[in-house]
Amino acid sequence: MKYKLTTLPRGTAKLPVLDLGFAAIRLKQGASLAITPQTLNYLGSSHAFEAGGYVATIADARVLNTFNGVGVNTPDATALNSTTTLGTNVSKTVIGTSINLTATTVNTLFGGNTTLQTTITVIGRDSGARLTIPVTIIQVTQ
Repeated sequence: MKYKLTTLPRGTAKLPVLDLGFAAIRLKQGASLAITPQTLNYLGSSHAFEAGGYVATIADARVLNTFNGVGVNTPDATALNSTTTLGTNVSKTVIGTSINLTATTVNTLFGGNTTLQTTITVIGRDSGARLTIPVTIIQVTQ
């Protein structure tokens, strides 16, 4: 399912939306970033952190050395956050209240390009709010 059904409290006047603090992410090779999503218009608050955390999916896991979620300590979240890929073009999903990313340092992925492009999708586990933003990794020339 692309969109889950969500039950919101009675009297909810606005749909919850996510705020990542970024419209797009641009990282140089090897650079790190921590994303702490907030849910706007959720449970009567203008800004709220969801207790259940957030699900984040990177469309191409090869462009990141590190992609993990922190802050949700359930067995399912721990298992999902510890999985690794073997260099194939696959997505990766993690769960957390904060998402850590570190751009790749592998130059061969760039080929003749100076940037790599993918997207990250973040979904609130409690609210169902969803946001997809572009991610660009910039090659550092020696």
